[in-house]
Amino acid sequence: MPNKLIAALVLVTGIGVALFSQLYAREESDLKEQLFAKRLTTDRTGHEEQGETIKTALLQVKSTKSGKKAAQKYTCPMHPHYIANEMGNCPICGMELVPLAGDNEDASASSGDTQSPPAGLHQRKSILIAAETIQNMGVRTAKVEKTAFGRQIRAYGIVKENEKLQQVVSNRLDGWIEELKVLAVGDPVKKGTLLYKIYSPELFVSQRDYLSTIKGRGRDSSRKRAITQRLRSYGVQTKALRLLARKGKVMMKMPFYAQSSGVISELSVAPGSFVKRGAMIAMIQDYSRVWLMVSIAEQDLGFLTKRSTAQVTFPTLKGRTTTARIDYIYPTVDAASRTGQVRLVIDNKDGRLRPGTYADVVFNVGTRQKLAVPTESLLRSETGRYVIMATGEGRFEPRNVKTGLTAQGLTEIVKGLKKDDDIVVSGQFLLDSESALRESFRKLQRLQTPLPLLELDDKQMAMVDHLVDAALYIHENLRKGRGIEAKFIQPAHEIRNLMWADFRHTQLAPVLSAAQKAIGKAQKARSKSRLRTALNDLVKGLRPWLLEGRPGYYKSKGLTLFKEDRGKGRGRMWVQLGDKPLNPYGKGKVKQIAWPNRSKNPVAVPKPSTDQGANMAMRGSHAQ
Repeated sequence: MPNKLIAALVLVTGIGVALFSQLYAREESDLKEQLFAKRLTTDRTGHEEQGETIKTALLQVKSTKSGKKAAQKYTCPMHPHYIANEMGNCPICGMELVPLAGDNEDASASSGDTQSPPAGLHQRKSILIAAETIQNMGVRTAKVEKTAFGRQIRAYGIVKENEKLQQVVSNRLDGWIEELKVLAVGDPVKKGTLLYKIYSPELFVSQRDYLSTIKGRGRDSSRKRAITQRLRSYGVQTKALRLLARKGKVMMKMPFYAQSSGVISELSVAPGSFVKRGAMIAMIQDYSRVWLMVSIAEQDLGFLTKRSTAQVTFPTLKGRTTTARIDYIYPTVDAASRTGQVRLVIDNKDGRLRPGTYADVVFNVGTRQKLAVPTESLLRSETGRYVIMATGEGRFEPRNVKTGLTAQGLTEIVKGLKKDDDIVVSGQFLLDSESALRESFRKLQRLQTPLPLLELDDKQMAMVDHLVDAALYIHENLRKGRGIEAKFIQPAHEIRNLMWADFRHTQLAPVLSAAQKAIGKAQKARSKSRLRTALNDLVKGLRPWLLEGRPGYYKSKGLTLFKEDRGKGRGRMWVQLGDKPLNPYGKGKVKQIAWPNRSKNPVAVPKPSTDQGANMAMRGSHAQ
């Protein structure tokens, strides 16, 4: 019967039936369990509905904000860190205090926005700036718009000769170079100008045969074509044949002309030198169009196609900029640098682009319409990027954003803003500093608030109670010689994260951190000694809250603090239900830690509410 009664009571009060039954079904006749059930029944009497479990309360908790305006604060113009509740003089310099601007501002100024602020910025209220101050600060706003831009791939390139515009001048017969007209590399040539003349006995017979065919009466056309083809095979050009026909006699030196305009880039002969058949005499390079060999990171090659365009800038030519399209993407990757080569063709009519010139190259790929803001408007904090929103009537507030691509001075906004929102693009650093300074005053004020004066609503109080409940659960299992189930205290391990946003800058913060660390140790403990160490760390971490924060509340719940009496202030601690010490650490002297008398404590103990998830009974088991 006792077990059935306990299970029924737990079901009514919303405290995890399965876990409670599991822990207490093992010893039906245990007198302590019956006493605890009686205490639990007393604490829960009068509740009209079942309510929620503690875990549900943890998942649904959300801080309730008061609708009242905050009381006016006052600060010193020379010592802004000093804040007072009443008008008076600064105790440091004696100056008259002035109202703290923005402290009474209506927190609902931005309540219409449903965007979730980031951790670290969520407590930043909107600030109110006078119109003349906004003008003096040079604040400039802009609207969030959709703009067409895409991914930018940045690379570098080196100018190289266009191999398609090279002309190789080679010799097709043995002979001697005569009347060489180009004497050095770099000499400019034009199409049709004389390059050199060559003396070769092999040409004499072919010239006589050619002249006889054009002078003969029958003018055998087939024989003329054969002889002309033989002369062309020696490299004789059409212009030279016309000159031969016009003179009507054999030329001792056969002229050769340039077939394209350009610059001599290579020269292999000198006047009077003998050249053999197949030898290269010179190379003519046309620089009117050049190649730009661009090195692209291996991971970016997949974004490029032959239709991709690039913005090319030459820093050494006073920022000369041009646009080019990809001519060829090389199919190989350099094993050492892990880059691939892409070839662009650049116009070079003025000849200022010389081989070896450096260029900055930016490819724009995947261009489409995106919601974007000027990159300069973004600010960065430890929690991510954010902007300063202009909410109207001189009010500004920080807003967390999730960003995407950055290109062409714009940054894509994935989350946090919508089209036509007003954001600050100039002067946002001053506004952010003002907002941060005011928030620092608020945090400093909260940090100076003693634990007894710290305000917690019912749900927050229930979560802190859950940490105490974890200590009771560990104590009970150590007393019975059992280990703990890590999953049963996992909700308590998450409490610090759930409450951190609201209490990170208060004296409750070290209590939450110490409790989370100790509960994590308990979950990993594989021996009694380590579990005992975790219990001691947990109770020591909770001690400031128990003895300073709400001692009367926990005393009324029947909790007692004990400590081993090892002398010189040493000894491990635990918390339990009842006054009779139940030492989880073994045998030895113990002493009870008395609850402080706070009868004049201005903070009222939270009253039980109908929300069962926001109230928990101190017990020796842990609900899921």
